[in-house]
Amino acid sequence: MIRLRVISGALVAVVLLAIVLLLPPHWSLAGLSLILVAAAWEWGGFAAPRSTVARLAYVLVAALLAALWWRVSAGPAGLRGVLLAALAWWLLATLWVFGFPSRAGRAAVAVGGLLALSFAWLALARMRLDWEQGQYAVLYALLIVWLADSGAYFAGRAWGRRKLAPAVSPGKTWAGLWGGFATCALLAVVVAWLDGRPLLPLLGVTLVVGLFSVVGDLTESQCKRFAGVKDSGNLIPGHGGVLDRFDSLLAAAPLLMLGIELLPVLRA
Repeated sequence: MIRLRVISGALVAVVLLAIVLLLPPHWSLAGLSLILVAAAWEWGGFAAPRSTVARLAYVLVAALLAALWWRVSAGPAGLRGVLLAALAWWLLATLWVFGFPSRAGRAAVAVGGLLALSFAWLALARMRLDWEQGQYAVLYALLIVWLADSGAYFAGRAWGRRKLAPAVSPGKTWAGLWGGFATCALLAVVVAWLDGRPLLPLLGVTLVVGLFSVVGDLTESQCKRFAGVKDSGNLIPGHGGVLDRFDSLLAAAPLLMLGIELLPVLRA
């Protein structure tokens, strides 16, 4: 089982890197959009697990909301407004998973998914299409997510005692959170050194994005507990569904873009 998990995880990583780095911008966005469509299908299953029509309608509404954000974000003020709205949602999600973990109703689960998915798509689309080297911004979001998850896993196994959010995800610990922070900090230091980016702004943005990537993971866990399922799907052997691998990216992508927009020195 562990071998299958490692192999399938490596294949997913290779395919995703190829989509982000090797394909032309519009084809790259098409590949990322397919991933988010699959994620929307799975999230729709949290609210309406037995209704194919309801899940298809959920995917359609998520796509329409993403199209609305795309239209609103056509100018700089609109883009910043949408990204600030994404920040507001993820702050609310933080309060939800830590303050009210037992209050997960069908409407909250459905609306939360629509916002998370559409904001993530908007950020990935704008970074990939509008920025001259947007593929590297998307790659950086992925690296934050992967390294935060890896650091949390190893630190949690070695030192994890105190639970981070036991009512939502019993496996996560405070030690794991600090381990994820450490790996994210190391990433920022390495990138600043190799690419000549200013360290302190990059470090600050990276740590904030890493923190919210954990909130993205916990939010999906909250919704899975409401639906009474262990995994969001079974598409990826050993890992579960698409959401189980990309839930953290839903928070990381828009908040990374917001951080870079607020600190233009990071785009220089």
